[in-house]
Amino acid sequence: MKVSYRRELDRNFLVIRQEEFEDQYQVGMIVKNKIPGFLECSLSFVDRSADFCYEITSRQSLRLLLERRRISGTELSGLLEELLCAVQSLGEYLLDSGGILLDPDYIYLDPDGGKTCFCCFPFGEADTGKALLELAEYFLERLDRQDPEAVSLGYEFYRMAGEEHFSLEQLLLKWREEREQKDFSQDAEEKEEPEREREQERKAPLAAEGPECATATVFLKQTSGGGLVLRSENPAFADMRMTGESFLIGKKKDAVDGWLKARGISRIHGKLSREEGEFYLTDLNSTNGTFLNGGRLGVNEKARIRQGDQVGFADVKYVVDLSGELLYNGSSAKNVC
Repeated sequence: MKVSYRRELDRNFLVIRQEEFEDQYQVGMIVKNKIPGFLECSLSFVDRSADFCYEITSRQSLRLLLERRRISGTELSGLLEELLCAVQSLGEYLLDSGGILLDPDYIYLDPDGGKTCFCCFPFGEADTGKALLELAEYFLERLDRQDPEAVSLGYEFYRMAGEEHFSLEQLLLKWREEREQKDFSQDAEEKEEPEREREQERKAPLAAEGPECATATVFLKQTSGGGLVLRSENPAFADMRMTGESFLIGKKKDAVDGWLKARGISRIHGKLSREEGEFYLTDLNSTNGTFLNGGRLGVNEKARIRQGDQVGFADVKYVVDLSGELLYNGSSAKNVC
């Protein structure tokens, strides 16, 4: 597929081009209807080719949202439920679920509400079974290992994705059925647990009372080479120092590394990254733009930045300083009482 991004006024689009376009039933259904669980789609034509334009305004890809954090069991379960509902929605319009793009780059979420929207491309030629297994493998890499439910669900879904199945809907229905049976068994066991605990308490010796302390260890990415500092041109905004290999900037405090509370800033606005010793600036589907030396970057466009460059997020401007102190990150521990 030939994939690009486009901005039209205050709306952003994921664009997939189909060469040698021929109209068909599925195209009309996708373009003319607002199908629950899917990105809205419109068509534009270039000679004999057609651009399928999926609106992604104010949404971010699943891959980006999981770039700096892990997925919980509740989130993974909800996402698979939404995928099942989306597949069933397609059936109501007599559409084939084989057109769903299961790559995390084409699964979009609202960063606030978490609502998932999938992309249906009627000319997709990917092997659905292979794509589903690759999605399951991706989830395994991004599981929250401290969440038992996430680990259990992730490996369970991976096992099922590797089995032979007739359709995406049948696999997801089987997954739901097994999860419901497992939840029922757990509920029955939990009803017996209080009585066992009371029995153990009667038999257990009294413990000495005292303050409870826990040890928390904080792990930070180790940075190699020099650091990058964005020097603010406006005293109302603080400088920002990049740590690690990727640094998200935006106004959604719990989703970014550099919190920028200012008018016109998107929830997840832009990204700084380091690749093979070079630094880059990327626009992340922002509404009011990410700028490099006065020029506005395209949607999801990545550009190299150098010492002295001016970068801007909406109207907030910074100067790139690559001569800042080298950050030495490591691990630290402290007692929490």
